Amino acid sequence: MFLLGHTCWSYLFSKATGRELNVNLPAYLALLSGILPDFDIYFQPYIAHHTYTHSLLVVVPVAIVLTYLFGKLGFAFSIGILSHLLGDSLVGTIPILYPLLPNYDVGLNLGIPGVADTILEIGAFALVLVYAYFNSDYRLVLKPSRESLLLGIPLFAFVTLTLLFAGDRSIPLAAFAFSRRALTVITLGHILLSGILALGAVQGFRWYLGKGRVKRAIAGDVSPIQPPT
Repeated sequence: MFLLGHTCWSYLFSKATGRELNVNLPAYLALLSGILPDFDIYFQPYIAHHTYTHSLLVVVPVAIVLTYLFGKLGFAFSIGILSHLLGDSLVGTIPILYPLLPNYDVGLNLGIPGVADTILEIGAFALVLVYAYFNSDYRLVLKPSRESLLLGIPLFAFVTLTLLFAGDRSIPLAAFAFSRRALTVITLGHILLSGILALGAVQGFRWYLGKGRVKRAIAGDVSPIQPPT
């Protein structure tokens, strides 16, 4: 599954879990959790992609530790991480017991890119837009706030992982992204999600600038309200 699907499904699963547990997992963490297993791309060639970080022997202990340290928030975040393995096992296979059984792969292998993968990714993106409206996360891209600024974290991971993955495999990203109808649809979803996250980060930057202005005003350097001329 591409990063679009991982990001969106983790948001849905982790947010829904947090709601059931009466905790509010911040949007940036809900989005970030689903792409954490692909952080192995940052460490290539020292860690091969789609190995340790896609194994239950690694992910489950990490989830247990996160839950122990952060309680309900850690559990909700862990559900987002585990959703990555679920997504990959639907459209492909995962080495579920790596490194104990490195060649034991499990999954439905529905195909990527393909009809099933496209439906899963675009469908998840559409559901995120609806869910974000009802839980008020949409305000993060409309009003300056600290949490809006933190949307820059999943945005950075989203973009850099895509570029690194393509670079490591010498994939001409622009040509590949629009080479097939399914890829074109998924690419447009990536662009839209990146744009939404970027808009949120801009709102966060506005919050940061406004916070600095208020501090200077309190210190007497500037007046927060200019007198009429």
